[in-house]
Amino acid sequence: MRVAVLYTGGKDSHYSMLKAMEEGHQVVCLVTAASRRSDSYMFHTVNIRWSLLHGEAMGIPQYLVEVSGEKEQEVEELYQALRPIAERHGVEGIVTGAVASRYQKARVDALAERLGVKHIAPLWGRDQAEVLREEAARLRFVITAAMAMGLGPRHLGLTVTPEVAEEIIALSGRYGFSPVGEGGEYETYVVESPLFSIEILEGEPHWHPAGWGYYLIKNARVKRYKEEILGRQPR
Repeated sequence: MRVAVLYTGGKDSHYSMLKAMEEGHQVVCLVTAASRRSDSYMFHTVNIRWSLLHGEAMGIPQYLVEVSGEKEQEVEELYQALRPIAERHGVEGIVTGAVASRYQKARVDALAERLGVKHIAPLWGRDQAEVLREEAARLRFVITAAMAMGLGPRHLGLTVTPEVAEEIIALSGRYGFSPVGEGGEYETYVVESPLFSIEILEGEPHWHPAGWGYYLIKNARVKRYKEEILGRQPR
């Protein structure tokens, strides 16, 4: 099936894309929603434009769609942007990284139905701790936002290894947040994948006295491209 991926550059959207590819789907494009509000109900916001480095590294067409960030309106804006993209690429399915958010899944289900395509959510309904363990085993990603009690300044910019994943799982049990950050408790940016390698050259943590913070990526580059990792010369 020819699929578009709703892509953020974070661990869940990237891992879902990998799973979809392993299931035999052809990823024909990435669609990234850039919200004008930081408190979007639907979309990842921190460092979202750095996801474009992933599209470059993988050689996959990527569309950056600006949305208002207003509840429900942003979903309609995404639909209006997706319609011509889906037609242009012959899209038959939309892949998302939804794990447990019924709010997000229901809206993408409806959006996909309007487009006449299938919503593919490879991680949906799975045990969240196990999903995080799998992601940490196959990827490397840095924490770019920490919004939950139990997460602190030292987590900003921290690379998640299997050991760090176990720490997050333990903290999520103690403080009651989603192990995968499904409710926005934390956000991530993928730097190592079977499809590329990214180097963050400069980043800046910002921590607020209220107990939350984010890690601003200021400069980054592609270290290895998909073609190089898979043993072919870059196009």
